[in-house]
Amino acid sequence: MSRFMKLLPCAVAVSSLFAALPASADECKITVGRVVPISGPLLDMGRETPWVDDNKVNPINAAGGLQVGNRKCRIEYKIYDSKGTMAGSGEAATRAILQDKVDVLMAQGTPDTTNAPSDLCERYQVPCITSDTPIEAWLFGPDGKPKTYKYTFHFFFSVPDLVKNHVGMIKSLPGGFNGNIGYLYPNDPDGTVFASLFDPTFKKEGWNPVDPGRFAQGLPDFSAIINQFKRNKVEVVTGVLAPPDLQNYLQQAAQAGYKPKMYIIDKGTGYPEPMKAIGKNGIDILSVNFWSPAYPGKSKYGGYSGQGLVDAYEKQNPGKMYSPPLAYEDASYDVLFDALQRAGTTDRAKLLEALAKTNLETVVGTLKFNEQHFSVTPLGGAQWREAGGKLVKENVYNAVYPEVRKTGEMRLYQAK
Repeated sequence: MSRFMKLLPCAVAVSSLFAALPASADECKITVGRVVPISGPLLDMGRETPWVDDNKVNPINAAGGLQVGNRKCRIEYKIYDSKGTMAGSGEAATRAILQDKVDVLMAQGTPDTTNAPSDLCERYQVPCITSDTPIEAWLFGPDGKPKTYKYTFHFFFSVPDLVKNHVGMIKSLPGGFNGNIGYLYPNDPDGTVFASLFDPTFKKEGWNPVDPGRFAQGLPDFSAIINQFKRNKVEVVTGVLAPPDLQNYLQQAAQAGYKPKMYIIDKGTGYPEPMKAIGKNGIDILSVNFWSPAYPGKSKYGGYSGQGLVDAYEKQNPGKMYSPPLAYEDASYDVLFDALQRAGTTDRAKLLEALAKTNLETVVGTLKFNEQHFSVTPLGGAQWREAGGKLVKENVYNAVYPEVRKTGEMRLYQAK
């Protein structure tokens, strides 16, 4: 019995859902392989593992299992560390599929963790559910053409929505700005892609880019870039930075006395632990909000809202703040359980048919897979704040998806 079992407030709700179902002597077991970054550069995307797994699986097993047709099926999960790399996720998925022979694979956390497992599931014909990678980064292959998926189903935000949110947040800046926008796009895959996406978009808006070029990740000295922003009177700085680079840049900008009206930075700003490490210089930084309790929806297998899920996690993990992958992991299990129950069997072909027909409310919104096997989830605009000595992420922009409610008003960077 998991050490988390006695701590689960959601267990009562889920147990009541299954308690009335008839027991069956013809029991079965469904093994779920979970490829997650537990170590390496993406470990912030796996911090809620295995809490979220126990939160979903233990109440169902305590009630005798998930009713699938005329059988009750116990759910077992196995965690495989992707190490935050393409090679690591490929090795993990290969072990799960070929050695441990899992029935279903799940993978989450950037293309480095989702794409190799997706490809392997297609090769070995294993049902697969993935998330936490932008749709286009999962869908398109190295040749720039969309892949054809038969066994893998994916959900997350889309790049066009990302662009709309960035532009919308900049246009919503209190008091407006002078049109001078600075770039912090490093010479890595994220920086290269973001620059190619946003530069033409910003120019189309009539804004004046101040582009220092693609710099090396891990750059120790940002003074030349900061001075360039100062000389050109840059009032909005946008970029995609890993946490160490963001921390380094912000410290140097503060020392140089440079304070733009807005920072809108992705990647390093998505998770609470890196933002805690950045400290006071991170307060008021904006980023896209790819999940928070401001999202609509609730779990079919538990009945809780996003806020209920967060409250349970933070109560049982004192001193820790949730991160967005918590919700996508929770939703992945709901997608699987719902498909199994609608299929009425563990037969793979029937399960795949049921997955393709998914139309399910979850804590990340309603998921409904299209012919290319993906479902787009909402996006908002987040701003980090400090309240009562605690770090808080407020959703301050929702024009692209009004159903993601606002929890605060946008303000200028380091406004007093």
